[in-house]
Amino acid sequence: MIEKGKNHIGYYIFLLLILGFGFFMALFASPNKQLQMIVVVITTFFYIVWGILHHLLNHDLSVKIVVEYILIGSLGLSAVFFLLKGGLL
Repeated sequence: MIEKGKNHIGYYIFLLLILGFGFFMALFASPNKQLQMIVVVITTFFYIVWGILHHLLNHDLSVKIVVEYILIGSLGLSAVFFLLKGGLL
C-alpha cells in the first residue's frame, strides 16, 4: 500500500496544486461573487478531469469511478454555491 502511494505522489502533488490554485484564485476574487463561482466551476472541472486521467493512466478507469468524480465535484460545487448565495463566503 505504501509503495503504491509512493508511485502516485506526483499525481497527488498536482491535485494539491490544482485545488490550492483554485482556492487562492477564489480568495483573490473575493468581492466579486460571480467571479468566485466561475473560479470554483473551473477548479471543479479540473478536479474531475484530473481524476479521470489519473485512473485512465493507471488502467483502472470505470464508469463507476467517472460517476464518483462527477458526483463529488457536483457536491463540492453545490456546497460552495449555497455558501456564496447565503453570504457566508
